[in-house]
Amino acid sequence: MAKQGELSPMMKQYFQIKKDYPGVILFFRLGDFYEMFFDDAKTASKELDLVLTGRDCGQEERAPMCGVPFHSADSYIAKLVSRGYKVAICEQTEDPKAAKGIVKRDVIRVITPGTVIESNILEDGVNNYLCSICKGDNETGMCFADVSTGEFHITVINGENEEEKIINQLSTYSPKEIIVNSAASALDNVQRFASVRLSSSFEKLEDENFDFNNATELILQTISKEEISSLGIGHSKAAVSALGAVISYLRNTQKTDRIEAPSELDFYDKDDFMSLDISARRNLELTKSMMSGDKKHSLLWVVDKTKTAMGKRMLRSWIERPLVNVTKITKRQNAVAELFDNELLRDDLREALTGINDIERLLSRIAYSTANAKELRSLSSAIEHFPIIKNRLENTSSSMICSRMLNR
Repeated sequence: MAKQGELSPMMKQYFQIKKDYPGVILFFRLGDFYEMFFDDAKTASKELDLVLTGRDCGQEERAPMCGVPFHSADSYIAKLVSRGYKVAICEQTEDPKAAKGIVKRDVIRVITPGTVIESNILEDGVNNYLCSICKGDNETGMCFADVSTGEFHITVINGENEEEKIINQLSTYSPKEIIVNSAASALDNVQRFASVRLSSSFEKLEDENFDFNNATELILQTISKEEISSLGIGHSKAAVSALGAVISYLRNTQKTDRIEAPSELDFYDKDDFMSLDISARRNLELTKSMMSGDKKHSLLWVVDKTKTAMGKRMLRSWIERPLVNVTKITKRQNAVAELFDNELLRDDLREALTGINDIERLLSRIAYSTANAKELRSLSSAIEHFPIIKNRLENTSSSMICSRMLNR
């Protein structure tokens, strides 16, 4: 590589931005195209079947280059992210007509497998989890966050067979991306399981991302609370650190000092649910058929008659995390029984729910300012169904349905 001074002004700008994003494919906006250069271009041309060309860059050899139209970039980004790559979107931050010299550019967002919120990249009815693992001296905190829906699930692993317990939790949530502190990165079986069995990206972050004091401050800022004890996780430094690392990671990828507060912050004991390792889940064919490897002919395929993407995700989570608490099981059974026994109510609800778009993911896109006009209209249309649904449920008696009505 020639000296930086020999580069063209545009390539100097490119390298100045690129140095902050090693290991990330940089989509560099040039007019109506996102261009990629050098190793990024070689990777993208191979993965996306793009023609690799070259561009004058002030050196003897032309810079390897490939590009995609900005208006159709989402489909290309989706392919890269689905294959485990990170993509940094570098936009022009000033009007090219008003620019004096090189147009100012900056990265506005980094899209990773665990931080996707675009509906065209995500699978309907399936959560997309980012997992954080913080191994401490006597315990390990784990946080599973679905940025697209605002769900955050936190737990603590301790005692014997630590790696086996961590792996069981990973098999429950099947995260697309896992970030860990240095101590957790030494758990070889966990890393092997993540890459081989889950095909998840696995990245060690600097330990400062898992600092307890910084994590506490970030969490309180995000949820607008004064005391960490109000969350029920203050007794576990590892759990606080794991949650804080997720919030810090989201700030860095979403390019904002403040992320949307979780819509659901669930601190659970792993013993609240039936422990099923990945072999048991596979043999029981809970959500995937052993023969085809997809949903068809699985238990979920048989029972899933839901009308909305939110309902599909909830049913999937119930199957993947079977309850063991008798009281909670009974409450769920009573709610199901009421709907099962009242055919008229059930049919009315199914009709009212038909056509409702994925409200949870729409709200997340609005919160991160990435929603378009079509999605805003979809949300408006969904809201029109709410009075009808509420009216149908007003005379229900099961505690589970009534409590959910009150929470809404």
